[in-house]
Amino acid sequence: MDIARRRQGFASRFNKALETSGRSGLSDGELLKLFGRHGIAVTTQTVSNWRNGKHMPRLEQIEGLAEALNMDAAELAFDGKGGKLRVQEPRAAWHANSPEERTLVEGLALLEPEEKALVQELVRVLGQRHAAKRRGRRKRA
Repeated sequence: MDIARRRQGFASRFNKALETSGRSGLSDGELLKLFGRHGIAVTTQTVSNWRNGKHMPRLEQIEGLAEALNMDAAELAFDGKGGKLRVQEPRAAWHANSPEERTLVEGLALLEPEEKALVQELVRVLGQRHAAKRRGRRKRA
């Protein structure tokens, strides 16, 4: 397969992954921030080139892109053809206890580092208050 067809094939899978993940409406700049939170340092021009089939990401970028788009890296890179190709180890499964919890965790993943630190501090303080209340109830019992 020639390189132009590979680039177009990647662009097609990339755009479909953006659509499937509900991110097709994001600008290249917004995608740049999302990918940056997954360790992919690129420019908006690079994101545009991926979308338009002018260039393909390096293999070491595929894993972060797949994680950001919640898909298998081999499927993004190679359309999953040719057997069970794995670029990364399988992640441990995490199951939300409720739809609200899942929404919370997904939203947390989109926050900037400073915002994540703020949420982490809030959870720590609330957890300490909750633990103190529980200790107080046990003493009375």
